[in-house]
Parts: sequence; structure tokens; C-alpha cells
Amino acid sequence: MHSYRSILRIVLHGRSAGKILLATVLSFTFSISVILCTFGLMDGFDHLLKSGLRNASGDLLITNRKGFFPLSEDLREQIQGVAPLAVAQVIQTEAFAMAGEESRGVLVRGIDDESFARATGLELAIPPDGVVIGEELARQLRLKVGDGMALTFGKGNESLDSLPLIRPVTVHSIVRHGIYQKDLRYIYVPRTDVAALLGLGDRVNLVIVTSRDPTKPLESLESIREDQDLLRRQLDPSFLVKPFWNEYDFLLEAVKVEKFSISLVLQLIVVVAIFNIIAFVIYIMEKKSQEFFFLRAVGLSLKALTRFWFVSVLVIWSVSCAGAYLISLAFNWALKHVSFLQIPGEIYVLSSLDLRLDRMAYVTVYGVSLLWILIAAFIGFLRLKRRPIIQGLRQEFSS
Repeated sequence: MHSYRSILRIVLHGRSAGKILLATVLSFTFSISVILCTFGLMDGFDHLLKSGLRNASGDLLITNRKGFFPLSEDLREQIQGVAPLAVAQVIQTEAFAMAGEESRGVLVRGIDDESFARATGLELAIPPDGVVIGEELARQLRLKVGDGMALTFGKGNESLDSLPLIRPVTVHSIVRHGIYQKDLRYIYVPRTDVAALLGLGDRVNLVIVTSRDPTKPLESLESIREDQDLLRRQLDPSFLVKPFWNEYDFLLEAVKVEKFSISLVLQLIVVVAIFNIIAFVIYIMEKKSQEFFFLRAVGLSLKALTRFWFVSVLVIWSVSCAGAYLISLAFNWALKHVSFLQIPGEIYVLSSLDLRLDRMAYVTVYGVSLLWILIAAFIGFLRLKRRPIIQGLRQEFSS
């Protein structure tokens, strides 16, 4: 340790060496943080999209080509083949939401509070004549809890089929799915109210089946695909079985492909930072060559000098990784609080972005950066090893 500190004082002697070292550490920190934040954005988008979709759709969605259908005992027994945690009946229909002079096309979902909560994880206790609306719809219509609004359905009563049916309701609560389109379009009402309004009885047009705990993150989609294939084989061909991510499948696949592609491209930033480290090593070798070879001449072993270089680059790597972690935390905070970083949900699907970095992301990013910096250290070691002591001493006495 004493020899390490002595060599370090020699390396940092003079203003230029310290400034170059600082610039080297900053560039390496920036390159790691860029890759770390990119990984975090990709994983965060994937996680938030899956969570938002499951909060609205459970695991599997069953519909029928013929429209409305009853959840018969035979159908229930067939669904039991996937050992569901919850089965929720839903009536889904289009309507217009009107508040003041504003109106929006919405998707009204008639639900049963308890079964829907078990299937999706959304706790929605809706009283009669009450509704739960998405936060984006509430913002655009300037509604808050307790305000009144009206729902206009396209179907009237039996004697006046051509007239729309207008139903006044009260906003009971506001929900956030995290998916912009769902926060803008979804309205939840009691299923009994919609069934009575449309004269459907016990028929529904959507059944939500959930086999995994909706409150826990879903790491793999394969189990859902297996349940989907099993239900497709068991159910009548008139039934359609779709996974919760069906309408955004292309986005999930694109994120997976882009994450790999972008990670390769961003390695160029790390390579540039590594060139800075190599340049620093070459600069020190040339600038301090007389001091190093004099130390070797008076007894400093090549092993000790080699240990100094590898320990030094590991310190640079550790400081850069810690700095990149702090930058990722600051960037994640800025995504949530800085206005110009807020994304337009109508374009990017999500209402907001969030960094999500798991252990594998850290191991991958830090591991690759460690590999690059060890390459730089090895280059410095080769330059040191190939120059004999007598060459350094000759340079010392000739200067």
C-alpha cells in the first residue's frame, strides 16, 4: 500500500496529469451512465406496459365471434383447465362521455367489483349510478370526484330503437392504469347497471381469466401463452382467447429487438472512453517514464508496478460505476419531475416513463465496461513490460 501511494503521487504530480485523469474518469462515467439509463428506459417501458395492460385485462381475454354469451357451467369447467385464480365477467360497450360542453368517445366496462379486483388487481368499489374514470379522461373533461357527467349509449329502449340512451352518473373515483389510451378511454360501471340498461340479463361479451397473482410482476410470458393454447384447444371454435398484451404485442417485440441493437451501438461510446483511458496511460508512460524506470532501477519490481496499474484502472472503473449509478438516479428523478422530459402519452403509449434496472442489467453493463477497461490496462502493462530498465536510465542521463 505504501508503494502504491508513492507511485500514485508520482503519477499525479503536476496539474496536467490530474486534469487528464479527471476528464478520463468523467468520460468513462458518462459512457456507462448512458448505457445504464438506456437499459433502464427499455426495461422500464416493458415493465410499465405489461403492468398497465394487466391492470386492465388480467392474463387472458375470452370473447365470442357471435357477440354476447352466458358464462355457462360447461364454459366454467373448461376454464378450470388452466387453474385460474379469478374469473371476471365484463360487459364492454362503446359510449360517449359528456361533461359540460365537452364529449369523448369511451369504452364502458360493466364489472363486478370483487371478481374484477381478483382478476386485475384494481380495487374499484363502484356504487349504483357511480362510475370510475381514467385520470387522463378526468383531466381532459376537467372532472374530479363527486362531479356529475352523462353517458350516451347508441342503443335505446325497445320502443325507440333509433334514439340514444343518456344515463346521468357521478364520478366516484379516478383510476390510473399507466397506459395513456386506457386512462383516456376506460370508464367502469357496475355490471348490473349496464346489463339492465341494455337488456342483456346474465350475458356478457368478455371474460377475464387470471392464473397468476396480478399484484406481482410477470417476468415471463411463456406461462400465459401455454394457458392460452390450452384454452384454445378446450373451448368451442367460436370463442377467441387473447393474451393481455395482444394489442401491443408489436411494441413488446420491438423493445426486445431495439434493446439488443442499441446496446451494441452504445458500445461505441464506451470504446471512445476507453481510448481516453489508453491515451492517459500512454501519456503517463511517456511523461513519467524516467521516474518509473528510476524506481525500477533502485529496486521497485515489475510486479509491484503492474499491480499499481491494474489496481488504478479498477479504481477508475469503480468510481465510474458509482458515478453512473448516481446519474441514473438523477435521470430517473428528472423523468418524473422535469417538465421537458415528460413524454406525450398519445405517441409513446405510456402516461410516463420510469427507469427499471434489475441485477442482471447492472451485471451486464458493469461487466462489459470492466472488460473494456481491463483491455486498456493490459495495453499499458505491455508498454511497460517491453521497455527495458537500461532504456529508461539512458533517457534519464541524456536529458
